Amino acid sequence: MADQNNVENEQDPGANTQMFRAFVNEAQTEAKSEPKLNGRILAVIGAVVILIAVIAAIAVL
Repeated sequence: MADQNNVENEQDPGANTQMFRAFVNEAQTEAKSEPKLNGRILAVIGAVVILIAVIAAIAVL
């Protein structure tokens, strides 16, 4: 019974506030960097589509 309560060299990451905050901050940093790139790509594609539509409209006239 005494061995169960005396655990050496084991850490519970959920109980360590610094480790938990580092994990959450790392996940947020990765999540923030990706949407910016995707948003830029979508904006460029949208601008190209609009430019093609304007050129096609001028060519029809």
